[in-house]
Amino acid sequence: MQNHPDILNLTAGPLTCALCPRVGGSIARLVLDTAAGPVDLLRPTPDRALPEGSFGGGTADQFASFPLVPFSNRIAQGRFTFDGRPVRLPCPPPHAPHAIHGHGWAAPWRLDAADGRSARLVYSHPADSWPWRYTAVQTLALDPEGLSVGMEMTNDSDAPMPAGLGVHPYFPKPPGTRLTARAGSVWLNGPTILPERRAPVPPEWDFSTGATMDGVVIDNGFPGWDGTAVVSWPDRGLALTMRADPLFRHLIVYAPPGGDFMCVEPVSHMTDAVNRRDVPDSGFTVLAPGERLAGSVRLSVRPLA
Repeated sequence: MQNHPDILNLTAGPLTCALCPRVGGSIARLVLDTAAGPVDLLRPTPDRALPEGSFGGGTADQFASFPLVPFSNRIAQGRFTFDGRPVRLPCPPPHAPHAIHGHGWAAPWRLDAADGRSARLVYSHPADSWPWRYTAVQTLALDPEGLSVGMEMTNDSDAPMPAGLGVHPYFPKPPGTRLTARAGSVWLNGPTILPERRAPVPPEWDFSTGATMDGVVIDNGFPGWDGTAVVSWPDRGLALTMRADPLFRHLIVYAPPGGDFMCVEPVSHMTDAVNRRDVPDSGFTVLAPGERLAGSVRLSVRPLA
């Protein structure tokens, strides 16, 4: 994969980050070179994402991580009204009946600059069913200790626009994997995975002092996240620390039944925030024409103490 023509490799010390701008501006792999051999810090992209030797048949949700822009997670039925304008977004399977994750993950990004350790990716969205033009930028920078992902979007239209950002990494989850993250509460979901009721964090989802993820099944949003999460792999003797800018004060944790991965997603707003503007800490944001929204997420790896 690392020699595929659609892959751009960044290297710094023991770390390699393989990017695929063509498929959703995604990360294909993040690998640490150790004395025992290479270790994937994110779930590696499977070979089935490379049909007939081309990334053209792959989708970003098969990759190691992808950007969320101009919104995170779901918008109910793909419908909302903003400034008196009704908006109807497509809701294709398999995620129907809702619109999910915005546009960036489903579109090619342009490689604007690269220097071996960093890259700048750009996505420009014309007005369509989402009736605003905007430009999104990812700046990915690798150093020997970790990866920094900067995200921004600018409203290029002549009217205010709702806006949100997020990062959607997939982490390997071998037996014994632990997650540490602190949040004020959790949104309990209805039958179609939309938030229905805010509740205190139950014991089985209390990651505040670290919890083993074996058998945990979850797909929920945590408001009031403090911006730090740690994924620990005792079998590997490694821990990965995620630190996010204050923009990202909502955390989505996803671990499907029987899965060998989990997602720990720093996002700027709750699920369906554009329809939940009455929630004081929903994270709902409006960008004026020409205004920019920006934040960064840092992934750092270290040996377990």
